Amino acid sequence: MHNETDIDILKQYIDRTKQILDLSSPQLDGIKNAEEYRHVLTESFTKIGQLAQKNNAVLNRHFYPLVDNSAKLTSDEIQTLREFSASLIDTTSMENLDLPLIHMQAQRMLSEARERKDQREIILALDSMVISAYMMLNLTLRLYPDCDLCFRYRDIGLSAARELLTYLEKERFLALPDNECRELVLINSRYIRALFEWEDQPDKESVNAQDIALMRRALEVADDPFYRALAPDYKWDIHVFRTLQYLSDFTEYHNRHGFSAAQLKEIAGYTRRLISFLEEHPELEEGCPRQEQTLYLLRNTYFAGEISLAEYREGLLSVFSERDAKDYTARSMFINFIVPYEYILTLDKRSLSGDEMKKLGEIYACMAQYAYHMPKTGVLSFMVTFLSDVLKHYIEVPGGVSFEDMCLKLIAAMHPPTYVHTLSVADFTVFLTAHLLKREPERFIGICGVNQASDVPEKRTAILDFVYHAALMHDIGKLLIIETIITYGRQLPKEELALIKTHPVTGASLLKRYPGTARYADFALGHHKWFNGAGGYPESADIEHPENRVLLSLLTAADCLDAATDSVGRSYKKGKTLDECIAELLAESGTRYAPYVVEMLNDPAIRGGLERLVNVNRQENYRKTFVTLKEL
Repeated sequence: MHNETDIDILKQYIDRTKQILDLSSPQLDGIKNAEEYRHVLTESFTKIGQLAQKNNAVLNRHFYPLVDNSAKLTSDEIQTLREFSASLIDTTSMENLDLPLIHMQAQRMLSEARERKDQREIILALDSMVISAYMMLNLTLRLYPDCDLCFRYRDIGLSAARELLTYLEKERFLALPDNECRELVLINSRYIRALFEWEDQPDKESVNAQDIALMRRALEVADDPFYRALAPDYKWDIHVFRTLQYLSDFTEYHNRHGFSAAQLKEIAGYTRRLISFLEEHPELEEGCPRQEQTLYLLRNTYFAGEISLAEYREGLLSVFSERDAKDYTARSMFINFIVPYEYILTLDKRSLSGDEMKKLGEIYACMAQYAYHMPKTGVLSFMVTFLSDVLKHYIEVPGGVSFEDMCLKLIAAMHPPTYVHTLSVADFTVFLTAHLLKREPERFIGICGVNQASDVPEKRTAILDFVYHAALMHDIGKLLIIETIITYGRQLPKEELALIKTHPVTGASLLKRYPGTARYADFALGHHKWFNGAGGYPESADIEHPENRVLLSLLTAADCLDAATDSVGRSYKKGKTLDECIAELLAESGTRYAPYVVEMLNDPAIRGGLERLVNVNRQENYRKTFVTLKEL
C-alpha cells in the first residue's frame, strides 16, 4: 500500500460525505414552487446515489480491510488511519463527520498499539478512544429509556481516560517519551469530566464530589512547577480556562446531576473565577463568549441561592434575545439551544402565564427554523443532542404548537425525504384501512368505540383520522438519530445498526409523554415487528395484544409500500415497481405481513388506488413539504 495514495482516496470520501449531507436537505433559495422543489430533491438524491456508490467502494477497499482484521498493521497503514480520523473530526470545535467510523478507527488503533506494546502509540490511541467514546456517548444518551449503549460508551471512554490519568503520577509522567504524550495526558486530566453520565449510579452526591475533585486536581496540576517544567510549551492558560469552564457547566440541564447545596456554592465560585480569568486573558474569550459566561453565572448563582427564579428566567431570555440566529458555529448553536432549554426547565407547565405561553411559542419556532437552516455537517450531532432534550421536556400550550406538529416540523427541517415518507405512509395507511373497513368491518371491533361490526360506518371517520395521525408519528424516533439517517453510502457497522434499531423504542417513549400522542406509541414501537412475532425489532414490542393490532398491521404494510417504491430519500436508487413490491408482500403473507392485509392487494381496484398514491399523492406530499419549509 502507498500511504499518500490511500489517505488521498479516503479524504475524497470525506469530501463526498460533506456533499451528501448538504444534498440531503437542499435549501429553498431560488426555488419558486413545489414542482421545482421536487425536481431539485430528486436530482439531489440521484447525485447522492452516485456519490454513495463511490464512497462505499472506497471504504470497502481502503478502510474496512484495515479495521476489520487482526493482522498487524504496517507503519503506513497506521499513519493512514490516523490521518483519516483526524480529517473526520476537529477536536477544538468538536465538529465531526461519521462518528461510527471514528470510533471503529480508535478501537483498531488501540488494539494495534497494545499488541506492539508501544507506549507512545498506546497514549495516542487512548486519547482517540476518549474522544470517540465521548461523541458516541452524546449520540446514544438520547436513546432513553434503554441507556445500555450510552453507558457502554461511557465506560469505554472512562476506562481509557483513567488509564491516561495513571500517567499523571509524577514518576510515570517523567518517563513519558515526548511532549505530545505529556500534553495528551494533561488534556485528559480535565477532559475526563465530559464522560460523566451517572443516571445508573445511586449515590450521586459522592459521584459529583469525585467529579469536582478531578477538576480540582486538574487545576492543581496547572499550579505545580513540576508539570510546568516538563511541559513548558503546553498551553497552560487554555488548560486552566477549560477546567474552569467544565466546572461552570456542571449544573447544565437545570442541575440534572443533582449537585448538593454546598457543591453548588463551590461551583458558583469557580464560575466567578472563570469570568475573572477570561478578563485577564481576552484572547481566550472566543472559546467562551460573553453570552455563555452570562449563562454560567446566571445558572450557578441561581442554584447557589444568590438570585431569584424570576431573575434567572429574565436573564435567560435576555441572553437568548441577543443570540445570532444565523450563526451555526458550535458556540452559537449552544446559545440558540441550551439557553431556551434551560428556560423551559424552569417553567411549571401546570400554571403557565400568558406571557410564558407566548414566549414558548416563539422559542419553539426559532428552534425549528435554526434546525432547518443549520448545515448538516459540523456540529449537527451536538445540536440534535440538545434538541432531543427539548422534545423530552416539551410543553404543549393550549392553542399553541402541539408536540405532534413540532415533531413533524423538525422532521421536515432536518430531513425532507423522511417527511415526505411520513406523509406518504399516512396516505397508504388510510387507503388500506378504508378498504379493510368495507371488506371486513368486524376486524375493527374494540377500536375507536366500535363494539360491533354495525358500528363501523358511524365510526369510520374517527378510525381513519386516528390511523392517519398514528402513521404520521410512526418514525418520530428517527429525530433522535437523524445524523445516522442522513449519512448514506456505506455498509452499516454493528454500532450503527444498533442505533437505527432504537428508533421504535425512542419514538414510543417520546409519544407516551404527551396526552395528545400517547395513543400512537404502539404504532411507533411495533411497525418493524413481523406479524408472526418471529422477526423484526425491537424484541420488546408486543404486537399480539394491543387493541389496535389490525391498524398496526395496515401501517406496517403501508410503510413497506412507500419505502420500496420511493426513488428519493429511502433506497438511494431506483425504487421498485408497485407490482414488484406487492409480489414481495404477498410472498411474506403470514410471516412478516398480516394475510388479511396483503390479500387485498390482489384486488385490481386497490392496485389502481395504490398506483395513484405512488404517482399522484406522493407529488402532493412534495408540495406539502415545500410549503412547510417555506414557513420556516
